[in-house]
Amino acid sequence: MPQIYPLAEMLQYGFELNGWQAKIVDYQQLISHYINRFYEKTSGLPNKITKYWKPSYYNLINKKYIEYCHHEKPDIIFIYNNQFFFPDTIMNLRKISKIVFFLGDNPLWSKTFDYNLAILKYADLTISPDSHWQYELRSIGMPNVICDYIGYSPKLFFPVPEISQKVKTKYQSDILFIGRNYNDSSGYKRTHFLNSFVGLDLKIFGTKEWEKWLPYFPKLKSHFYLMTQRISHEELNLAMNCTKIYPIDQNTGIVNGIHLRVFEIIGAGTLPVMEWRKDIDAIFGGLLPVVRNYNESREIIEYYIKNEMIRKETITNLKTLIEKKYTPEHYVKRIIEKTSK
Repeated sequence: MPQIYPLAEMLQYGFELNGWQAKIVDYQQLISHYINRFYEKTSGLPNKITKYWKPSYYNLINKKYIEYCHHEKPDIIFIYNNQFFFPDTIMNLRKISKIVFFLGDNPLWSKTFDYNLAILKYADLTISPDSHWQYELRSIGMPNVICDYIGYSPKLFFPVPEISQKVKTKYQSDILFIGRNYNDSSGYKRTHFLNSFVGLDLKIFGTKEWEKWLPYFPKLKSHFYLMTQRISHEELNLAMNCTKIYPIDQNTGIVNGIHLRVFEIIGAGTLPVMEWRKDIDAIFGGLLPVVRNYNESREIIEYYIKNEMIRKETITNLKTLIEKKYTPEHYVKRIIEKTSK
């Protein structure tokens, strides 16, 4: 999986807590930087042009995967989405390792790779963050599909007792949102959601895509701050520590599932207020504040801003709940048990 994702470090940490050694493999680090850059720069071109070099690029990645794994002989190979694995490569590696897929996107909908569904046929375990995706994959005969959540890593997200004045000045607020936006309807939806909190102590730090939708919500402009580069995990944790409430809208690709950001926010000691989806009830019961209708979201958030004791008690109860089951240590233990059967 990509080295830059916090998920990679979380999984490594979870395996180590279970007494295993874990190595993070990013295909971009297995092959030349110049080859990767060429692919990235040309990937948006029509297929009738890229067909002359894409197959060679994918073949090289899979060749490197096979060489690396046959040298290391891992007990488990854990793959995020597809990472450009060919079905033949998965069948080859099954001879030496258990194969586990972690889905960040639904392979029935994603167009990132021709084989992102075909490879799941050979998985020892496929982990979905959405019970509806699980249902869809099981219904077409994909084996060993479960729905589970890794939670958060206490090494990455935690309460910070002392924060510099510079960071406080930048992020301190009642309501904070940090993240990209989209050029399609998902972008309008996200902007519409956060517009519910106009006039409150709200700060939004986002990418240039926000600027497409802000003219439709002119009062939201004064709450927006443009980010020119990706925020580090360390700064994100500090930022979350500087606010009382972090609202979360659901990605339009999620049908029943839970946005993983909710666990990180709880880990940092902040209260998430989340757009409702069905799986939330199964994980959190009635503990997590949810928005079922955008027209009610402002009232919900104002309640927790005005009632500090209830807000802090809710955070404590949420943290207690997820520490019993949804941490990298518990998550990896479940993976090991399921792939050992």
